[in-house]
Amino acid sequence: MYVITFYSFKGGVGRTLALVNVAVELAQQGKSVLLVDFDLEAPGLDAFKPLRPERSTPGIVEFVTDYLGTARAPDARQYVSSCSFLQRLPGKMWVMPSGVRDGTYSARLSCVDWQTLYTERDGYLLFEDLRAQWESHLKPDYVLIDSRTGHTDVAGICTRHLPDAVVLCFLPNEENLSGLEGIVQDIRREKQGPAPRQIELYFVPANIPQLDDEQNILSRRLQDAGRRLQFEDATGIVHRYDSLSLLDDAIFALERPNSRLAAEYRQLTKAVTGGNLQDRDVALRYLSGSDGGSHFRVRGGGSLDRILEHIRRLHSQDGEVLYSLSRIVSRMGRDQEARALRGQAEDLGFRNAETMLDAAYKLFADGDREGASRSLKEAIFYPVSDYFDLSRAAYLCLQIDVDLVDWIRESPALAKLEASEKESLCQELLSKREGLPVVERLIRSLSGEHLEPAGESYESPPTSLVLCLIGQQKFREAMSVFKGGRPDPSRTGMVEAFNYAMAEWGCTGDIPIDLFRRVVELASASEFRLKNPCQCFAVAAWAIGDGEAARRYLANAEELARADDSGAFSGWRYLQTSASEFREDLVEIRSMIDGAPVRPRIFTLRSAT
Repeated sequence: MYVITFYSFKGGVGRTLALVNVAVELAQQGKSVLLVDFDLEAPGLDAFKPLRPERSTPGIVEFVTDYLGTARAPDARQYVSSCSFLQRLPGKMWVMPSGVRDGTYSARLSCVDWQTLYTERDGYLLFEDLRAQWESHLKPDYVLIDSRTGHTDVAGICTRHLPDAVVLCFLPNEENLSGLEGIVQDIRREKQGPAPRQIELYFVPANIPQLDDEQNILSRRLQDAGRRLQFEDATGIVHRYDSLSLLDDAIFALERPNSRLAAEYRQLTKAVTGGNLQDRDVALRYLSGSDGGSHFRVRGGGSLDRILEHIRRLHSQDGEVLYSLSRIVSRMGRDQEARALRGQAEDLGFRNAETMLDAAYKLFADGDREGASRSLKEAIFYPVSDYFDLSRAAYLCLQIDVDLVDWIRESPALAKLEASEKESLCQELLSKREGLPVVERLIRSLSGEHLEPAGESYESPPTSLVLCLIGQQKFREAMSVFKGGRPDPSRTGMVEAFNYAMAEWGCTGDIPIDLFRRVVELASASEFRLKNPCQCFAVAAWAIGDGEAARRYLANAEELARADDSGAFSGWRYLQTSASEFREDLVEIRSMIDGAPVRPRIFTLRSAT
C-alpha cells in the first residue's frame, strides 16, 4: 500500500480533479485504489457521480467521533463504500468520504478538537490504526488522500502523518508560494523526527494558462518557486482547460481520454507513482529506465545498491522483476549475482523470448542442435518478441541451419516491427552465402510492404533485396527490381547508384562510370566516419580513374577498421562480414587501386546461378 496526499495551500488549482483522474487512471491500469476525502470543511469527492456511494455512508468525521465516544478504534470498513459505477474498470476503487452530509454534519465536525485528539486522546495511534486497517482489510495498491487547504491540524495529518508521498498543487504566485514554504519545511523535517520518514514531494504547477509568454513570466515564476521550495524540476504542469464538461464534474481520464487534459493526468500519474517501488510496474519501469530517468537515478538519497536490494526484497517471488534486476546487476559487472537472479527467475517459471534465446545459445554451444532448435523456435514465435530478439534468433538460425530462417517469416513478432526494423533485420541476415536464397524468400514475403524508411523514393527497391540478389550473383535480376529501370545518374541516391553500378558491372563486364561518378559526387563528411561508405567510395573513385581520391577513401576505411572490431557489410563481397574479413577486403581493394588485376570478390566467385 502506498499513500499519496494531494495538497494545495489555496483552492482553485484543480487539486481534487487531479486526484480523481489519477485514481481512475490507476484503476484503468488494474490497480486497487482507495480515495479518502479529508477536505472536511469543503468535501469534493462526492461531486463526481461515479464516486458517489449509492447510499449515505459515514466517513472520516464519524470514524473520529465514534472513536471519541468509545475510546476504541472503529472498524474502518464501516466507513468505506465501493464505487459500483466503476466496476467495469480492471482495478478496484473505494471511497472513504468526509462523512454523512446531512443537516448535522457541520455541528458534528465542529465538535472534533483535533489538537486535543492528538495531545490527550492518542490521535496519532488512531490514525496509525486507520492506516493499518486500510492495508489489512482492503489491501489497496494506492490510497489517495484529498487534503484540506491552508495551515491546519488536519492538513498536518494528511501531509506528515499518513502519506508516503505528497503532491503539492500550486499556482506559482506569491500567495501560494509564501504559504507552501512552511508546509514543505514541515514535511521535510519528518525525516529528522523521532520516527524518521522520507516523504516524497512532487511539485505540480496547476491551472496554468496556456498562453504566449513573451515576457517569460511563467519560467521566471517557476524558477522562483524552485528556489524557494527547493526543487529542481516540476513534476509536471497541468494547464488550464476551458471546457464546459468541467461544470458537470467530468472525469477526463474516463470520459474524455483523448483530450489534452487527460494526457497531462496520465503523465502526472506516472510521475507521482514513481517512488512506489512496491508496485511491480513501477519497479519494472525503474529497472528499464523508462520512468523518465536513467537506470542509475537514486531515490531519497539512497545508494543504487540499496535501491536494487529493496526491489529484490519487495519482489522476491516475481520472476520478471528478478530477471530485469539481473540485467542491471550484469551491467554493473556482478555476473555471478546476475546468474543467481536469472536462476531464481527461471525457478519461478519466468520465461520470455530473451531467456528462450539464452537457452538456445547455451544448448547450441553444448552441441545439442535439436534442443537449441526447439528453444529457438519458441523464442521466434513468442508473441512479444521484439526486433532485438528476432535479430539474435536470426543469427542463430544461420548457425544451426539456414533453412530455419523461414521461421522468422512466420513469426508474429515480425509483423509488429517498424518498416525500418524489418529492413535492418533483412540486411543483418546477409552473412552467409548459402543462406541468401532463404533470406530472399523472407524479403520477398515482405515485398508488398514499404521496407525502406520514410523519405526514400518509391522507385527504389528494398536495399536488402538488391544486396541479397547481388550477393547471389543474380546481377540482371537485381537490376530489374528497380521499378524505373536504370537510375538517372543526376537524380539517384548514393546507395542506389552504387548497388546498380555493381550489378551492371557484374552483368555486362563494363564499368558504369556515370553511376560511380554519382557515388563520388554524393560522398559526404558524415559518412567518412563509417567503414562501409568509405570502402564504397574507394571502389567508385578507382572506377572513374581518380586514384588519389580512391587511396584517400581507402586509407580512411582502413583507419576506421583498425579502430573498430565490429563487423560490417562489405560492398566488395556483398555479405555481412566479420572485422577480419572486412580488413581482408580492404587489402584486396588496395591491390586493385595499385594496379593489380584484382576485381571485386563478388565477381570472381563461382557463379551461384
